[in-house]
Order: sequence, then C-alpha cells, then structure tokens
Amino acid sequence: MGFAMGALAALLTIATLGGPGLTVDEPLDVRPGRDYFATLQRTGWRFFERANVDRAFRDNAEHPPLGRWLLGLASLIGEPFEPLWNGYDPTGVHVASGRLAPASAFAVLVGLIAAEAARRWGNPSGLAAGWALLVMPRVFSHAHLAALDTFLSLFWTLALLAGARAVEARRVTPAMVAAGALWALALLTKIHAWLLAPLLLAWAFSRLSPSRAIKAMAVWTAAGVALFMAGWPWLWYDTVTRWAAYWGTSVARATIRVEYFGRIWNDRDVPWHYPWLYFAVTVPVVLHAAGAVGVVRAWHARREDRFPFLLIASILLFLTLFSTGVPVYDGERLFLHVFPAWAMLIGYGCGLAWTTLRGSRAGRIAVLGVLLCQSYGAISMHPFGLSYYNLLVGGLPGAERLGLELTYWGDAVDRVLLDDLARRADKGSVAALAPTLYPGQGVLTTTAALARRDVILQDESAVPRADWIVVHRRRAYWSPELTEALATVNERDLWITRRSRHGVWLSALWHIPRTLAPRPKNDAKPSSP
Repeated sequence: MGFAMGALAALLTIATLGGPGLTVDEPLDVRPGRDYFATLQRTGWRFFERANVDRAFRDNAEHPPLGRWLLGLASLIGEPFEPLWNGYDPTGVHVASGRLAPASAFAVLVGLIAAEAARRWGNPSGLAAGWALLVMPRVFSHAHLAALDTFLSLFWTLALLAGARAVEARRVTPAMVAAGALWALALLTKIHAWLLAPLLLAWAFSRLSPSRAIKAMAVWTAAGVALFMAGWPWLWYDTVTRWAAYWGTSVARATIRVEYFGRIWNDRDVPWHYPWLYFAVTVPVVLHAAGAVGVVRAWHARREDRFPFLLIASILLFLTLFSTGVPVYDGERLFLHVFPAWAMLIGYGCGLAWTTLRGSRAGRIAVLGVLLCQSYGAISMHPFGLSYYNLLVGGLPGAERLGLELTYWGDAVDRVLLDDLARRADKGSVAALAPTLYPGQGVLTTTAALARRDVILQDESAVPRADWIVVHRRRAYWSPELTEALATVNERDLWITRRSRHGVWLSALWHIPRTLAPRPKNDAKPSSP
C-alpha cells in the first residue's frame, strides 16, 4: 500500500516538476547546498575546520543545513541531464534539478502516511490518507519547489510516527534512541521540530508509567540533540553566541508584509485567525468533511485508540502557536507539516465510511468516485497550486473578492510567460520583474530563451526605464509606482499575456510604449490602502 501510493506520488510530481515558475526562496536554498558540496570537494576532511565552516555556513545560518544539503545533492546529480528535460540554466544554480529532492521526499511522505494509516486502521484508510495528501493542491504544489518546507513535512511526520511507535514498543529504550535519531533529521531541517518534544512527552506519559516515560524521553532527547549538534558544524564554534542567534531567528529578522482581507499587515500583526482560516480554505471541502468524521470517530474510539489524538494535538499546536503573535505569512507554508497528520485523520474518517458501506457495492463505488473527484483542485490549478482556495471562500475568484493573497512566492511567473517575453522582446530590451524581494531576483529568474535574446530580467528598481514588465500578483509588495502603473495598464488594456486560473490573473506581461512610461518616483501618487 505505502509503496504503491509513494510510487504514484513520485510519478505525478516528477512528471509535472517544471510547471511552476521560480519561487523567491529556491535559489537561496539551492545555492548554499551546491556551495557545501563545492567546499567539501575542495577541502576534504578540512571542511570541518573553522575557516571552512564559517565560509560554508556564514550567509545561510538562519536554518539548519540538512534541507540545503539535499537540494545541493539533487542539483548536482541532475545538472548533467537537466538540458534534456528543462533546457540550459544560464544562472548556474540549477534549481530545476534541485526540485528532484523535494519531489522524492514528497513521494516518501505519501507512502509513509499511507502505510502507517493502513497498519493502524486498514488498507482503505491507508489508501484514502495517501490520496488525500497527494491531491491537496497546495501540498502537491510545494512538492515541486526546491525549498525546505516539504523536507520538514517528511521529517516531522517521520519523527512523530516513529516516536509514537517507540513509546508503544516492547523494548522502549532502544526504540526511543532510534526515534530520537529521526527527530534529529527534523531538527536539522527547521526550528519547528523542537515542538515535537512536548507532544511526545505528553504521549509518553499517557502510555507509560512516569519513571519509564521520563527515561524514554531522556534517551530520545539525548539522541536527537547530540545528532543535531553533530550534523551542524556551524554550532561547533562560538557555540553559545551562535546557539542564541539560532533561537533568535524568529525575532531578529526582516518583517514580511501580508495581504489579508484587503489590508496589508506586518507578519507579527496579522489577526489571530489567519492560520485557522488558511488551514480551513486550502484543502478541498470534502476532504475536510472526511477529516471531521475522523475526529468524531476518534472521540468515540478514545478508549481503544488514542493515536488520533496525537495527530489532532500536532495540528492544534501549530495553529495555536501561529495565533499568538509569532510571525506568520505565506498562507499555509509555515505550518505545511500539519497536513500529513490531517490526511491521516481524513483516511481514518474514510475508513469508517468504507466499513459502514460494507454491504453496498454502489456505496463503496460512490466513496471512491468522490475521493477521485477531489483531485479536481490540484488538476485545475496546476502549476499554480499555491493559489488554490476551496469553496468555503468561493474558490480563487472568491478569494480575490475578499482580498486574500492570490499568489505569494512568484511561482506564477512561469516558463510560459517568460518564453512569450523571449518571443516578443527585441534583442537587448530592458525587462523588469516586479515585485522583487531581494537584489538579483530578476537575474536568477532569467531563462535561457531570454538570455539568447540578450534580455536579462532586472529587479523592480528598473521599472521606470523598462520596455517590458513581468508582474506577479503579490500586492503586499507592489510599490506605489507599480500600483499606479498597473492602474494605467488596466485603463489602456496594454496587457500582452496573462497567466490566470479560474478567471483570476496571477502574473502578466506588460509592454510599455515609451509615451506611456510610468512617471518618476517624485511624481508618483501613494498607493491605495
């Protein structure tokens, strides 16, 4: 069951890997991984000397390194073959090859939860759990992106399930050591993994005597923390200072702006209900209904099977955490790792429906048909699954009317749009990408087709002198000048190409006749609130 679902996930993800455009974080995560391997190849065992450690990790120590090692490895392995399926990469970062790593991690994750749900509740639950995760549009879309979030989803879920099983094992101590080692993989991916400790502590006390629970958690913690420290050489030197800086990454960081119900917020100021709403509106409604059935089933079976409550607690922990003033942005991305647990509860609910309909062939066929239909969102939104909204807000058109963020990571600036720019632009034309969130983002988004035309995408600062503007619809980062310019576009109908889903545009190409160029900054009107 797990192998079959994992293989299906791998096939569907890898076959569609080139669809989304380059997102903001991908080059920032792949490039360090490639640098790790370049430094290792050059220095050998001297990689672990302080000078080389500092050189390798100094500019990317905001996250532990495991995800970037994996991205770098995939990028290097795929680089010789990349021209065969994705074309030449003029930037030299080879993000397209790096995407093979999260795609593989997603396949393992789908197989993992399908196998675990099947082991605990039967094959129908396992099949439904794996399928539910596969067809969650935003989760499926993240699996295409060379970033850290899918890795965290895999390693968090693996550590959670391994810890739960270790507590239930006949020989608890060695099982907890092994589970702690798996927890270290999550710790080495993102800081979120530390919150597994209170969850597993509560689970251990619910299943074991106090003395055995304390002993089990002690060996689990020791194994996890020791391997975490061993796996991140950055912490070997100036340990106290760097450890403090690591824990301060959520404090000492740039503020990110968020569009929420038509208003632009700073990430610390978004209303408490932001994570709850995004959890509610980014999964197909029928799957939510099946998950609710799973929660009700868990309550009725609470004396026989308490494991579903561990899944529920892992979800509520992060939704509650991100309701407390902790910075939250990018919709579901920062708590993407709660969706595998929700998929297992969906499978648990579907298993009840399957058992209830034991004597009805037509009823079971209907259940299968309804589950298959849940793939509509992922199919209809691809490759822009990060823009998916369910029927609770009226889909993507409803989200537009409500003023929710329609796209946040630049994935809508895809190869289709950029190839159209390459076909239309004169050689040497000035083209700008807007908005841009860091220096050089435009250059890193440039494709081989554009480079052959000597059209190198510039950052947003080049908009006033650009012949062409490539716009993605992250309104929270539109400058007053860009907002005014886009109002002119809408009035004069100067759009060349738009990339849309369900009638809502997510990115667009705009050609600027020189007579209609945007006004200089000192003449610009302020943007509307």
